[in-house]
Amino acid sequence: MRIDNIAPKISNAVGQNLVKLGQAAQKNGSVVDRLNKFTEGRGMNPGRGAFLALIFSCTLIPRFLKARDIDEKSEILRRDVTTILTITFAMKAIKAGLSDLMAKKKGLPMTFTNIPDDAPWYKKALGYFQQKGRTAFSAEDITANYANIDGKDTLTRMLGFVDDNKGDVGKVLTFDRANPGSFFGKKQTDGPLTLAAKKLLGEDFDFSKPGKEIIAAINEKDSSNAAFNEISNILKDVKTNPVSQFAKGIGSKFETVALLAVVAFLGFGLPKLNEKLTKNKYLDKDGNGLKAHYANPNTPIPNVPNRSAVSTFNQSQRMVFQSFLGSHQSPYAANALQGQANTQEQAQKFVKNV
Repeated sequence: MRIDNIAPKISNAVGQNLVKLGQAAQKNGSVVDRLNKFTEGRGMNPGRGAFLALIFSCTLIPRFLKARDIDEKSEILRRDVTTILTITFAMKAIKAGLSDLMAKKKGLPMTFTNIPDDAPWYKKALGYFQQKGRTAFSAEDITANYANIDGKDTLTRMLGFVDDNKGDVGKVLTFDRANPGSFFGKKQTDGPLTLAAKKLLGEDFDFSKPGKEIIAAINEKDSSNAAFNEISNILKDVKTNPVSQFAKGIGSKFETVALLAVVAFLGFGLPKLNEKLTKNKYLDKDGNGLKAHYANPNTPIPNVPNRSAVSTFNQSQRMVFQSFLGSHQSPYAANALQGQANTQEQAQKFVKNV
């Protein structure tokens, strides 16, 4: 059969199957839809479920199966499982928690969540660790929510978003207001956004009012008011927008803090924990000597196989090792293959040095 007759059929079959796959992915509850949601990521990050499945199946399980003894298996479980869970959940929770604390102080929403307000407290707490729970805004989210303001409609839309997410509309509208009596480095005079907001609503306007009242007062103003242009010039560009500049800056700082906390725990805290658990298993309470069970040199050391290293080689590895030592009749090779080395004594010395 000629190739030019087969190619169109193959192309049509592939195209039809792709169309069916796309249609199946659009059906809620279908297997393809569930698989798509399982692997779907956010930005450059893979889906959390897919990431956990890959790292457990390709890293943790093979390492556990290759462990030489119970001590090594328990250490792999403690170290690797803790590392995976910390990287996957802790950084997100730390950043989102710090962002929420800052949001209460500045009145600027910096996180979003799919958890309803009437959910139990423990579900809200778990939301900080869940992928679709309480999550800190990315730089793109901040730009979309707090920048590109070009008039009355987009301004009221932004302030409505702040109010709907339990932010403080008055604080956001006067984000660069003066802080009299504060330490050096703080603004002693009102910034351009605060001046424009006061120009729009009046010098004596009370910005501590509820958000809906402030938004209603803005809606009463004519869209041709010059103050709207001033506010738009400040907020439409992220370079001059004090709200987005602050949110991006503090978000990157919180991410750094979360990373440092995770690195410190994994780099110093977790190894110390493993060391302590190992010492507690073999050493007495004072840590000066072996426990009575292990002090007797004739007591078998648990979990240390009484066999030579060469006995674990496969046939090809043995041939390479024999070639390295010399001929097959070499006494060294024979001793190695027979496992004459006293591994019991070596293991005893190792434990004493723990």
